[in-house]
Amino acid sequence: MLVHKKQEIHVYEQETALPTLKIVRKADKRLRAKCLILVILAAIMAAVTTMQSATIIQAGYDLVKIKSQAAKIEKENELLRLDIAKLKSPQRIEEFATKNLGMVVPNNAYYATTVIPESNQSQPTAFGGNAGITEKVLSAINVNKAEASKGR
Repeated sequence: MLVHKKQEIHVYEQETALPTLKIVRKADKRLRAKCLILVILAAIMAAVTTMQSATIIQAGYDLVKIKSQAAKIEKENELLRLDIAKLKSPQRIEEFATKNLGMVVPNNAYYATTVIPESNQSQPTAFGGNAGITEKVLSAINVNKAEASKGR
């Protein structure tokens, strides 16, 4: 038979390792507080920037709205000016007076004008201190004579 060879079994013993010291840091409360403050400040800055942007955008919308209202009012103003011009036209007034008020247009119109005679323009008027009151009155009448002229 066959012979068994003796097997050597090596048993290795595990060496016990020295316990490693784990360094456990205690939480630094000051560092946590500083980080928390930093995060809060960043959040506040982001909120302020967002609110400023929203305010600027809203102001832009308001500006566009006001400009469109101003353009609308200017157009309306021009239409009103056109209506005023139409109402002030002499043809409309004449038509209204003849139809509604029973007025008629005269055939002949007479009006007075002030004419200074050429002979009085070259002579000085007698308004001096030596002239009498009657001369002053007569010279004033001669200067301001009115003539009636015919026509329209």
